[in-house]
Amino acid sequence: MTDGGPEFDNAEVRDFCASRGIRLHIVPAYSPWISGLVEGMNKILLGRLKRLCAPDLGEDKYDAMDVPENWPLHLDEAIRLLNRRILPLLKFSPNELLLGLVVNTPSTPVGVSDGPVTAGEVSLHSAYVNQQRLDGYSQIVENAHRRKEAFDKKVVGRAPREVIFKAGQLVQVYRSDLDYTFLAIRKLEPKWSAPRRVISRTRNSYKLETLEGLPIGGRFSSRRLRRFIPRDGTSLLEAQRAVEGALGLEEDAADMEGEIEDVNQGGEAGSGEDEDADVAEEGETGVEGVNVGEDVDPTLVSEDVGGEKGGPGEEFVEDENGDEAEFVEDENGDVVSKSDPSRAEDIVEDEEQVSDQAEEEIAAEEEVQTRRKEKTSPRRSKRLLRKFLSRVLKISRA
Repeated sequence: MTDGGPEFDNAEVRDFCASRGIRLHIVPAYSPWISGLVEGMNKILLGRLKRLCAPDLGEDKYDAMDVPENWPLHLDEAIRLLNRRILPLLKFSPNELLLGLVVNTPSTPVGVSDGPVTAGEVSLHSAYVNQQRLDGYSQIVENAHRRKEAFDKKVVGRAPREVIFKAGQLVQVYRSDLDYTFLAIRKLEPKWSAPRRVISRTRNSYKLETLEGLPIGGRFSSRRLRRFIPRDGTSLLEAQRAVEGALGLEEDAADMEGEIEDVNQGGEAGSGEDEDADVAEEGETGVEGVNVGEDVDPTLVSEDVGGEKGGPGEEFVEDENGDEAEFVEDENGDVVSKSDPSRAEDIVEDEEQVSDQAEEEIAAEEEVQTRRKEKTSPRRSKRLLRKFLSRVLKISRA
């Protein structure tokens, strides 16, 4: 895992990694929070090399000119020291996890160690090594989760929180290189680059291109980007609207194609059932039957087309038993009787009385529930407890 510097992102390094089965992962430049573990290890390695390259710092025989040139001579020693140190989070050293060294156990006597090794001892040691590596891996995963939670809490807890850019939007890139120079020109140089256009997104990193459509090498972290909004009346605003309109049409076309595919798949899956359900049977009258949906109750309303019940085109109303209903609704929504309109008023009055009785029963039930809650309230319980204790004291005194 390296940044996008030319000393790592080149054909020679890629060929070297491919020949040894190493996966080369290039992260955005000026984003040390992405490769925090690598940056931390690099800092520790540099600290060891500084000490090994200048062990006589402060003495007369120290020569500062030799330090930048002799660091390759001490690289192996620095790596050996790093592999032997115990990592506080893992509770083991890298050598112990890699080589399966036994720790926190008494030394084996010389007489026993010189003898032949049995199969049981090999199995026991293998189980010990596997458990030791599993414990180290568990500590690594827990530490990674803690670091991620702390990082997410820090990012989300402050403005602008998580920012996501879409393809086609205009952004500016923060020039982090000006933060690491003391030249006088940094006082007048703009901190943000010219407008760039977003090509694609990979998690929190983005690929950018110039306004002319030329891709820019490397990836850029979202923490180094900010949105750019062109001013009104500029040619850049018109061009940006055209780009966003074209991208919107492409997205709409893609969504429409997806919907068409879903409809076609659903139609093919249910074509047999739909054909069986939609084919209407012809009756004795020669009129096709109607396919009634689930929302319509066929026992309540039907239209007679010339049968025994009613004349052609006349509305026929059935009751629950399938017989002709005695009461129907007129144009105003009032209940009337086909035979005796005066009886309809009696039916309406009876229904109103039944509804009033139901409301009274519901109110009575709610009152009973309220009284039960009052009886079991904490204040009433305390009062009953005090009465009970007072009676017990009186009996004990007597």
